[in-house]
Amino acid sequence: LRPGVRAARRANEVWTVDFKGWYRLGNGTRVDALTVRDLYSRYGLCVALLRSQQVWTTRREFGRIFRQYGLPQRIRCDNGAPFGGVGPTGLTRLSAWWLKLGIEVEFITPGRPCENGAHEQFHRVYKAEVAKAPAQGRAQQQRRSNIWLREYNEERPHEGLGMALPVGRYRPSRKQLPKRVKPWKYPRRWLRRWVKGSGEISWQGGRRFVGEAFVRDYVGLK
Repeated sequence: LRPGVRAARRANEVWTVDFKGWYRLGNGTRVDALTVRDLYSRYGLCVALLRSQQVWTTRREFGRIFRQYGLPQRIRCDNGAPFGGVGPTGLTRLSAWWLKLGIEVEFITPGRPCENGAHEQFHRVYKAEVAKAPAQGRAQQQRRSNIWLREYNEERPHEGLGMALPVGRYRPSRKQLPKRVKPWKYPRRWLRRWVKGSGEISWQGGRRFVGEAFVRDYVGLK
């Protein structure tokens, strides 16, 4: 878990992720657009129209993205749900899962969306060209989003790349999503405590809240 943001020097070093503000389709259905982008190449990895921003819904989509593109070194996100949560670590079960996979979590400074400014610009273009006049249903709008993303990656030169195309700078990661995720490991001298469904541990005769990120798992106490 790293504070602050750092530049990307190669593909898959940093992925930026966010939810574009929800919007309604032509038939009135609400969709939450999850967007994922490689910072170095500007390559858009995903515009997924989800039914909600819940942790498990978002995690399923990230499983699909990881299987398609491999794992990045770091993921940059804001501090809001489903990425950031309450508790000492500021993690959710989604971002804690990223850590288990060996991915660093890079939270932007609260109140400073400029630290993810390139991603915000990506959202503005998507809103103007796709979300502003949406299709009637989810399937149709998802197809429109996929076509737009392919054009964004393969046909539009980017000034930040010296007018090159993102597709020419991006290659999938060699680090693959494992079939099984190993449990947390802590030094032998640390105490281990089981986290209940409430996000609490038993400690010195009482309970202490450590956050929902480690529910039904062990935490190590130093």
